[in-house]
Amino acid sequence: MTELRQRVVREDAPPEDKESESEAKLDGETASDSESRAETAPLPTSVDDTPEVLNRALSNLSSRWKNWWVRGILTLAMIAFFFIIIYLGPMVLMMIVMCVQIKCFHEIITIGYNVYHSYDLPWFRTLSW
Repeated sequence: MTELRQRVVREDAPPEDKESESEAKLDGETASDSESRAETAPLPTSVDDTPEVLNRALSNLSSRWKNWWVRGILTLAMIAFFFIIIYLGPMVLMMIVMCVQIKCFHEIITIGYNVYHSYDLPWFRTLSW
């Protein structure tokens, strides 16, 4: 709230020297903090990966309601998938959990390999497994 008030005061006030601007900053904020915030790269635009079937079915709705319908359909699909897994039994559930654990471990080892690749450590992947 204080920052908002300071912004309004700064916008209404005539331009002054840099000393008064640095005094108006919040405690603990340095000039490099405000510069880095101003120099951040713009956010990437969102990409619509909605399947063509859903696009045609929901073409006459606004983007807000289209989003709700897509979320609703995917929610029902995930709930159905959950009940199918439960119906298939404990053995399938154990296999799915084991596959997820192996894939997670593989991703962690890949990240570690990419970090330590420059050190040319021999047998890094083999010893990790």
